[in-house]
Amino acid sequence: MDRNPFTPGFGLTPPVLAMQGTPVEDFAEALEGTRPAGHRSVLISGARGVGKTVLLSQFHDVAEEVGWEVIALHTSSDSLADELRGRAVHALRDLDPEARDSRVTSGSISALGAGASLGREISDRYEGEDVPLAVLLDRLAALASLRGGGLLVLLDEVQSADPDQVHVITQHMQDLAQRGHAAGFVAAGVRAGVDELLANPKTTFLRRAHQVEIGSVDVGTAAQVIMTTVADTDKHITPEAAVRAGEISQGYPYLIQVVGAEAWQRSGTSGTIEIEDVEGAREFAIDAMVHNVHGPALRDINGRKDEYLLAMLEDDGPSAVMDVARRMGIDQNNQNVYRSRLIADEMIRPAGRGHVELAMPYLREALIRRRDGGRSALAHGPARVARPVRASRPVQGDRPASGSRPGRRSERGSGR
Repeated sequence: MDRNPFTPGFGLTPPVLAMQGTPVEDFAEALEGTRPAGHRSVLISGARGVGKTVLLSQFHDVAEEVGWEVIALHTSSDSLADELRGRAVHALRDLDPEARDSRVTSGSISALGAGASLGREISDRYEGEDVPLAVLLDRLAALASLRGGGLLVLLDEVQSADPDQVHVITQHMQDLAQRGHAAGFVAAGVRAGVDELLANPKTTFLRRAHQVEIGSVDVGTAAQVIMTTVADTDKHITPEAAVRAGEISQGYPYLIQVVGAEAWQRSGTSGTIEIEDVEGAREFAIDAMVHNVHGPALRDINGRKDEYLLAMLEDDGPSAVMDVARRMGIDQNNQNVYRSRLIADEMIRPAGRGHVELAMPYLREALIRRRDGGRSALAHGPARVARPVRASRPVQGDRPASGSRPGRRSERGSGR
């Protein structure tokens, strides 16, 4: 039996992407020169769990496939420029045939003239920090171009980076492009943080980058992603189960993987994932969303913004902003202030004139748990205990043991 093909973890690349449009193909064309060079600089934004890091990884892979040198930076670095320098030097030592130089420093001949020995000194062209970063990048981009590629720099979680450091990196990449080198820069981050970063006057380069916003897909696409993922394995999923899985996921990429993975597990050794397996995965998927996505996002939501969200819980669907203001005991102008802030936080979104709604799947469940159990109710991951797992159906002529249900058994799982 094949391994579970779903990847319900942040940053893990699933076998089938749930994404609108063709951003990977578009980027590949830009690298190869069939699209404008400006499309080699990309800013990816979206909510948590929609696949920003996965898309960044896809850009990394496609760039390497077409011969580009790729350097991925980390916002946890004390200095992005120092990390870029170190990575550039490492790449140059591999690519540059002149990276090391050897010269004779001494020689001797034996007394009988039967042999000679030479002393050599090996020097590293890129040792130390005397070479300016601009020179290093220029050399690296030139060498990458000789093999038909270019230089690409990636930065994930850009909203967490120091704007001054981002400015240094993007300025170097812009200079490379202006000197005629094939160069690109791709960054990804949470939409609200990216918007704040772009407001900084030192991020002009990012404001001019090609913008790629990613989010949820429709239920039909989600169902197709799940069916295609399963189709590459020994299992089969019924159309009804795939559609129901898409509905539970609400087209949210992270949830597509969670629901698919849990339904797969629940199907046990059976060759078919049935709708009962998908229904059984629903509560686990909600728990995963509440703890892994909403828990971290709600940590910074407090005060009046928290009150606003709780006031919306009184409605089953979209809330009238006038009702929210009345419940909070504030006037319409103050309501507009908190409404705007929560929209920027991607907690709510407009839902027609004078109405708002919760913006993320199962955010209502997270808010109810926090209201009833406090912030600690969102602090722990989903627990798994004694869930039913289906065994393969008995072949014709076999009979289940007395007192048991056909094709079912109980299995105790461990916590994730």
